[in-house]
Amino acid sequence: MTDEKKMNGFNQNNSTNHRRSLFVDISFSNGTMKASIVGPRIGEREASIVANAVNGKLKEYGKKVNKLVLDFSDIQFISSLGLGMCIDVRNTAENCNASTSIVGLTCHLKELFELMRLDRLFEIVAASATFGSAA
Repeated sequence: MTDEKKMNGFNQNNSTNHRRSLFVDISFSNGTMKASIVGPRIGEREASIVANAVNGKLKEYGKKVNKLVLDFSDIQFISSLGLGMCIDVRNTAENCNASTSIVGLTCHLKELFELMRLDRLFEIVAASATFGSAA
């Protein structure tokens, strides 16, 4: 069991910055929660695991969260369920009065978000403008 925890990157001694699952790394600092989604794809299985992990942390931190940042830097493909996951976690963040940004989209994924008009729901930050000092 210890080996599995090491593989998942989970460390019980690390308080708030630890890996919650194989598909997302969540960190929280200064009111900003960053969810780095582990790629290369978000399909049905990954979408539900990521949504559960992010929503759980959002509910845990509650009104302490001012901003949610979804980092797609490692993602090359996203299914329709993955798009739904984005909306789901955005709605949970909105219930905490937190805004939601997406960073690290490839050109192809950025076009997909625009085609689906999801760019109206999220602040989409160019790949060159990374999360940086906010976490």
